[in-house]
Amino acid sequence: MLVFTTIGFAFGFFSLAGMFVSSAFAEPKVDISPTCGPAEPGFNIVINANGFKGNSTVAYKFVGTDSKIPLYGYFETNSTGGFNDVTFADDLKPDKYKLYFADDVNSDGTFDIGAKRVYANVSIPCEGNQNNQTGNMSAN
Repeated sequence: MLVFTTIGFAFGFFSLAGMFVSSAFAEPKVDISPTCGPAEPGFNIVINANGFKGNSTVAYKFVGTDSKIPLYGYFETNSTGGFNDVTFADDLKPDKYKLYFADDVNSDGTFDIGAKRVYANVSIPCEGNQNNQTGNMSAN
């Protein structure tokens, strides 16, 4: 009986430890909706994110094709490194943007050194049959 108890305890302990290790090294993931909208008056973008540092700050930046950043901000993550929130995309000129996300613990406007960055594509205005699609992130 002692052998089975010890084996069960060891299995449970290592399984639990594996969950913590795998979540600590999880890749950030971001889904946004919609992926396009009007320049005027702007539009809401719903963001569902996971895989960042828990109880921390994630910065987002809209980066245009000219590499300028016309809009940026921050979200607070929950204990598991995720957040569900909305940002209002306004004052953006027509362009194809990359909406970048990465950890920025001290909220200094610079992604943390070594932070994994992900992005989603956002077009202003919508092109062809792109209207109000949901977009997944890409690693960078």
